Amino acid sequence: MLFFSRFEELSAAKGMSTSAVAIELGIAKTTVSYWRQNPSVAPKTEQLLKIAHYFNVSTDYLLGNTDIQTPPGSSTPEEVAKVALFGGSREVSEQAWNEVEDFVQYIKQKYDIQ
Repeated sequence: MLFFSRFEELSAAKGMSTSAVAIELGIAKTTVSYWRQNPSVAPKTEQLLKIAHYFNVSTDYLLGNTDIQTPPGSSTPEEVAKVALFGGSREVSEQAWNEVEDFVQYIKQKYDIQ
């Protein structure tokens, strides 16, 4: 996924247009238009960092290098486990996750792990 698609999704999730987000961040609306018309172009480093901080996501997520939204070091243990067990998918059904937790409890009891 390319940068602008992620930027659009994150803006929409906040109930804002990409232009409104850009204005809040001090980025020109013409820059947003440029990104929209040239989807393979990534923002300048300073702009990318502002956007990542604004949405609390990693720059790698914005650039489409990963599907993990949270910046390094801010993932919960559950998020890390989901990535490890399900190949990066954050969309794990509650039933599947409950089965994983049950299996962990089983292993802990079997091997007397505290």
